[in-house]
Amino acid sequence: MWEPDTDWRKDAACSGVASDVFFPAVEDETASTKAKAICEACPVQEACLQYSLSTNQAAGVWGGLDASERRRLRRRIRERDRRKAS
Repeated sequence: MWEPDTDWRKDAACSGVASDVFFPAVEDETASTKAKAICEACPVQEACLQYSLSTNQAAGVWGGLDASERRRLRRRIRERDRRKAS
């Protein structure tokens, strides 16, 4: 069974920050501002984003992107892959 690599978590800038910062009650840009600011300075931001994409995280801020931004990114990736395949 495939297990995603999570070793990056020990170096994450969000370590020790309350989870409600990254999983706000409402999904809008202002609610995720603090989380995104933490992500900007994170040394493992890319690994976090890749983890969220590979595990289909549907909520919260991961790798500096909120759920709607990740949905758009997934669509762009699928479209790119379709173009490459054709």
